[in-house]
Amino acid sequence: MGHIYSVTMQNQTIVADATLVIIRAAAAIGTRASHLELLRAWAGQHGTATSQNLGIMIAQKASAFGTYTSTTPVPHTLGGAASAITGSTSAAASSAGTDATAEGAGTVTPLIYDGFNNLNGWLWVPTPDERVQVQDGIAVILKIVGTPTTLTSWDAGITFQEVD
Repeated sequence: MGHIYSVTMQNQTIVADATLVIIRAAAAIGTRASHLELLRAWAGQHGTATSQNLGIMIAQKASAFGTYTSTTPVPHTLGGAASAITGSTSAAASSAGTDATAEGAGTVTPLIYDGFNNLNGWLWVPTPDERVQVQDGIAVILKIVGTPTTLTSWDAGITFQEVD
């Protein structure tokens, strides 16, 4: 069993059709963090009392990445080892980011596609057989589909395990 980490975004102002979180596995086969398993994902808003239904997806992002806030994964073991994934603004291999300020033109392939209400938030906790496996240099994103009426005060995250 590998180490568990979360990449989180708190109280951010997002753009339309926003990538909330991106994690890109290490590119070299067999190196630490070249195989990741997604354990949980969430998104929600606390900046409005106005109800709105939105789309959300966990997807693969291929090349032409956007610009992100560099976000270092936090270990779930207090005082535990740092992740082999580091913060980055460009989605380089072995990196993570949040709150895209510009979306790249790369292809997005949805893996999990759902809808949610912004006042309730969205939580995805797969059974073990449904967990998404991310391999060798692949980028996975958590992305809102559509434009929220209120772009302020969004929270989101992905919890993952480094399998290798």
